[in-house]
Amino acid sequence: MPIASLVIRGFVDTEDSRVVLTLNAVSAVLAEPSYWAAMWNTVVISIGAMLLATVIGVILAWCLVRTNVPWARLLEQLATLPIFIPPFIGAFAWVLIGAPRVGLLNLTFRGLGAGELVDIYTYLGIIWTTAIYIAPYVMMIVAAALRNMDPSLEEAAQISGLNRVRTMLLITLPVVAPSILSGAVLSFVICIGLFGTPVLLGMTKEIYMVTTRIYTELQHFPPNFGIVAVLAIYLMVLSVIANFLQGWALKGRSFVTVTGKGFRPRIITLASSRYLVAAVIWLYLVLTVIGPVIIITAAAFSTFTWSGTFTWANVTFLWTSEDVRSTLWNSVVITIIAATATTVLGFVVSWITVRTRMAGREILQFVVLLPMSIPSLAFALGVSFFWLWMPWSVYGTIWIIIIGLIGRYVSYAVRAVTSSLMQIHPELEESARVSGFGWLSTVGRITLPLVLPAIISSWVMVYSIYISELSMVLPLYTANTRTLSILSFDTWAVGEFSQVASLSLLQLVLGAGVMWLVTTFTRQRHAAAV
Repeated sequence: MPIASLVIRGFVDTEDSRVVLTLNAVSAVLAEPSYWAAMWNTVVISIGAMLLATVIGVILAWCLVRTNVPWARLLEQLATLPIFIPPFIGAFAWVLIGAPRVGLLNLTFRGLGAGELVDIYTYLGIIWTTAIYIAPYVMMIVAAALRNMDPSLEEAAQISGLNRVRTMLLITLPVVAPSILSGAVLSFVICIGLFGTPVLLGMTKEIYMVTTRIYTELQHFPPNFGIVAVLAIYLMVLSVIANFLQGWALKGRSFVTVTGKGFRPRIITLASSRYLVAAVIWLYLVLTVIGPVIIITAAAFSTFTWSGTFTWANVTFLWTSEDVRSTLWNSVVITIIAATATTVLGFVVSWITVRTRMAGREILQFVVLLPMSIPSLAFALGVSFFWLWMPWSVYGTIWIIIIGLIGRYVSYAVRAVTSSLMQIHPELEESARVSGFGWLSTVGRITLPLVLPAIISSWVMVYSIYISELSMVLPLYTANTRTLSILSFDTWAVGEFSQVASLSLLQLVLGAGVMWLVTTFTRQRHAAAV
């Protein structure tokens, strides 16, 4: 219904208190060159960020899951940290690092007489900043698939004469192609709907994306909701094309790798080269995770950016401010409820579409995946329009935010779980049914344990999105339902950058805490299995 509200709003208007069909909004968008430029920028930046994020995510997943790289578990945890940093905070960190005049790198280069070599306010800067904060999603999806892959396939390839690199390229990557393509499409649709990074990095040099144009339209008074809806429809078309291409690439191929035969994932020995691989991964993490976190930490303890004077005031602000306490409580409650409901619903939809012949399952999957293409700002407006018409009073409560988050992001859970289900042969469930188990017992005792890594990855993924979600919450919150991300945005808007940095550290701690809990649970489960 929120999607329907948006689509209808793009083709209707009000005249003398009457609702009439019109193409005024469509004509306005098609006739304005700035909208065409925003559409083109969206395609170019999203494809570039998707390709870079997919390459980074796949390489990290393979190295950390299937090889004996030192400190693999620690490296994997560090590699997931960017998803716990709000995109506009990550972009802000890179402004401090790579801005032409005040960026730390350019200050260093200028001090060495090399001039200003880095400019984050460019297409490449936006692509880089976007990709490094999306790559962990690809890594998590592909890593779950690699953990479920039968190593006998790779062993057979090596016995046939293939070296490790060719085995990875010709066997491993094609077998986990559903997960790779799922991660790539997920990266693309995240990019086209991203708000914080394009606003902070693109508007400086007038590199506008569609989400930026939607935001600027919403700042007008009164807002032109027809143009906002038409721009959202454009993003929906891009997503439909991406999903069609994914389905076309996988059509008629089998990717089953988990059957009734028992196996344990085999670790590939890299000999002395494993230290070189670890060094490269550490360098990547320093540039993409550790460095920006250090910059944000330094800003959190500074009186103001690069002042050279440090203070505890911005940190004590976290536990003395009533705003922080209330928004923290709202964020935790909303995030845990929404992430759990999203993961459960995602598993149910995935099981229906992959394991049943239920009529209409293709339509169900299409409808569930459709919100991936709609920017959160526009989708949230659709949610608010729809629920204002409903007799149930959820507007102004945390429940409208929870409902909006589930509707907007359940498709992410569906993609993560579906790619894992596709690798599990139905013979396992069929054997359980033959042995007398009902379908519910079969799902609980056979299917769920096998896809549990993907379910956990899905929960962590949506949790990380929810804990830092800004644009989805922006049109739905009230004074009593503000979240940490809203508080951070409001603080950034008034120029209190050091307090923004301290709030970012708080969100990072929340994310790291969840990662520790998940790691502990996974380790205990693995120990019990052994």
